[in-house]
Amino acid sequence: MDIKRAGIYSNPEKDSDFAGAIELARLLRERGAAVSFDANGIPPGETDVMDPAQIDILFVLGGDGTLLKAAERSCPFGVPMLGINLGNLGFLTEVKKDRIKEAVDTVCTGSYYVEERLMLHFAICKDGVPRLEGDALNDVVVSKKVMARMINVELSVNGALADKAACDGMLVATPTGSTGYSLSAGGPIVCPYVACMIATPICAHSLHSRSIVLSPNDEVVMKPYAPGGAVLTADGIVRSEFRDGEEVRVSKSKYAARFIRFQKNYFYPLLRSKFISWDRFV
Repeated sequence: MDIKRAGIYSNPEKDSDFAGAIELARLLRERGAAVSFDANGIPPGETDVMDPAQIDILFVLGGDGTLLKAAERSCPFGVPMLGINLGNLGFLTEVKKDRIKEAVDTVCTGSYYVEERLMLHFAICKDGVPRLEGDALNDVVVSKKVMARMINVELSVNGALADKAACDGMLVATPTGSTGYSLSAGGPIVCPYVACMIATPICAHSLHSRSIVLSPNDEVVMKPYAPGGAVLTADGIVRSEFRDGEEVRVSKSKYAARFIRFQKNYFYPLLRSKFISWDRFV
């Protein structure tokens, strides 16, 4: 790959003193690439702020959460991302922090492929009118605002009632998100190459509520009934509290997240290696 314009998205909390970003910028500039940085992660002495519409590739230094934030910024422009793991779990990232030079060399020689991951579009609506919209790579979650109280959530698919649950919340996940909060809530692990959505109640007070695997072409509606209030979270970020009468509509996004990968058939060995320990903290 001939990298002419590279973006660097660095998490300052994980990239101590921007050491990884500085080293990465040096390696890229040695290969003739122009380098810019996300506005929230600019090393000292750098001034070029990244425009995602004007870069060929985005290098992301951090953990899975950092990569989710970077995906939200880059996905509308079709920019491929290479994740460099500076966190603990690193399920989505491709490269270990001590292999940055090797990764740059591999990308520059074209020894990689681009993997596309399905994303979700969400819209908080009342009477069909959207108030807030966005996209998510992992999941869209309706959850209670008050810790000690349950809420009721109504789940509809393409206008048909699918479930009602007294619960802590409900989520719709992508296959990418199936190894995140969805897994903790009892949802299935889904291969990232499967095009689907997974709706899962969270801590339902029920003997029947289970995950439902849905077509990517479905429209899913989650409507909370919560005297104590409910909030919408997407990819781990609280987006809004629900107002009276509001619901969230979830469907397949028109965008896809694009990841640079070096190895084929990596998913199942990665799955086992990341979840084999019972006593780790993420």
